[in-house]
Amino acid sequence: MKNLLQDFINLAENNIVKTGAWREDPVDLVTFFKSKDYLGESPYPGKQTELLEVVNDVIQYKLTGDKTACDETLQQITEIACMLGKGSGKDFLASGILAYMCYILCCMNDPQGYFNFGQDEPIDVINVAINAYQANSVFFKKFKARLTNCGWFKKVLYNPAETPGALPNEFQTTKNQVRFYKNITAHSAHSEADSFEGFNPLVVIFDEIAGFEPEKAEDSYSILRSSALSRYNNNILLIFISYPRHEGDMMNMKFNESFTDPQVYGITGASWEVNPTISRESLQKDYERDPEGSALKYECIAPKYAEGLFKFPERIDDAIQLGKKAQCSGLIIEEVITTRTLHNGVQKHFTGLQLHNLVLDPAYTYYIGGDGGVNTDSYAICLMHGEPTLIEVTEEGETVSKWVNKPVEDLLIEWKPSKKDRLPVDLLNVADILEQICTQVFVKKAIFDKFNSADVVQRLMMYGVDAEDKNFSNPFQVQIYQNLKGLIYTSNIELLDHTIDDPEDKRRNANEELKYIQLINGNKIDHPPVKKGGSKDFSDARCGAAWICSTDEPEAVENWSMPIIAGANNRR
Repeated sequence: MKNLLQDFINLAENNIVKTGAWREDPVDLVTFFKSKDYLGESPYPGKQTELLEVVNDVIQYKLTGDKTACDETLQQITEIACMLGKGSGKDFLASGILAYMCYILCCMNDPQGYFNFGQDEPIDVINVAINAYQANSVFFKKFKARLTNCGWFKKVLYNPAETPGALPNEFQTTKNQVRFYKNITAHSAHSEADSFEGFNPLVVIFDEIAGFEPEKAEDSYSILRSSALSRYNNNILLIFISYPRHEGDMMNMKFNESFTDPQVYGITGASWEVNPTISRESLQKDYERDPEGSALKYECIAPKYAEGLFKFPERIDDAIQLGKKAQCSGLIIEEVITTRTLHNGVQKHFTGLQLHNLVLDPAYTYYIGGDGGVNTDSYAICLMHGEPTLIEVTEEGETVSKWVNKPVEDLLIEWKPSKKDRLPVDLLNVADILEQICTQVFVKKAIFDKFNSADVVQRLMMYGVDAEDKNFSNPFQVQIYQNLKGLIYTSNIELLDHTIDDPEDKRRNANEELKYIQLINGNKIDHPPVKKGGSKDFSDARCGAAWICSTDEPEAVENWSMPIIAGANNRR
């Protein structure tokens, strides 16, 4: 009898004649979040509520045409860029907004008719996550939880869009879809999908779009926006929710458009500005460990370069000895072509160097780093000396003073192979130049990439240098680059003001090269494509020299007395 009564009620409800646009007058978005009759959630006051109010006004205007429902400045909006710090409740907001869109469409008598569609033409609302795991195991679980715990919706096992007599508040869940009546469907998609064609998207939320692969971000955005515009005109709404990854990512681009494009609304906030349960003080340990990464994630302060090792590359400029090209100001480096006679009597030509007016200070202890290229890459060596410096460090919970080597760069030398004339680097000439250095000053240690360095290392050993040709594996490169980064950030290194003086050589100088170094997935050092001026020959040599210098025990500390307090410089 109970089932028969419910069936009778359902049948009666479906046969009531309804007029106008609304089968049921919908509540606004903030009420939908807060009311126990709906989600029963409590968005934070401030930025979270402000965003919900803006989204509500835009949606109300688009679905009613009532200009009094929306401020005039928001009536053109088709995109909302929400650049919010980590912990701001981005998934909470996205899942709630998407649930509200499904609710308000289900409250309409004829949503297809409103958009001038044919009967039961699909209407899609979509969340696009960064990957399949995020789409299915994170966002979609939260979205289904919003619907399941909403007092207005009712979960059923059948598809309401295909079931006669289904009620407008019923929904069915599948692996990555939620189906409603009138062929309204919510989709959980992701950026790794092969194609974004085939949707009828009215509302799209791009979840953490700054983390998408650049091509995927552009592809998903352009296809879904064009599909939406061609079906709904300016009734569409695209929402971007993310913290940035770098200045050129899609999130930054969209937020910056909000200043010039009347169709784009932008809102930004640090984590503690959006979520009052987070405080800047509670994140102090993160800031001490990774200041630029923390500023990126929590304050939305984006680095200039994609995947840049140096999130704040201007720190490199602070380490440069302006105007100083080498320790000896009169040094002249001349490029020459050398000729060697092979054991079979054949003469072969190479690129080499001659150093004139090389006068180094013998009072210092020196260190050499080298990166060995021959046919395609350059061969680069970096000479540094260590200046004993007193710093304060924390050891076993106590602050103590400690002497360390402050690396100071003295020479940065490069042998360039000639691709045009097919002239490789003369490795014997490299060894001769190193010999010239070692006869003037005490070189304590040297480190070279194992590639093309065996003969050079042997020659250095003859002069008493503790030289090593080491395999520059990914973990080791990350280690020495992070060491150089730490020295730069704590102002405990001095670099030469390197320039490339050949006007036909379009490469970056050594300091600009450093700024473009990339840290890939946290475990690999790389550079941008060669076609875009990318290289790291200078950087590898510098990192090697700085590593063996800074990790070596300083000598003759009694001759030095200027203390420097080490610690990350948080200036931005």
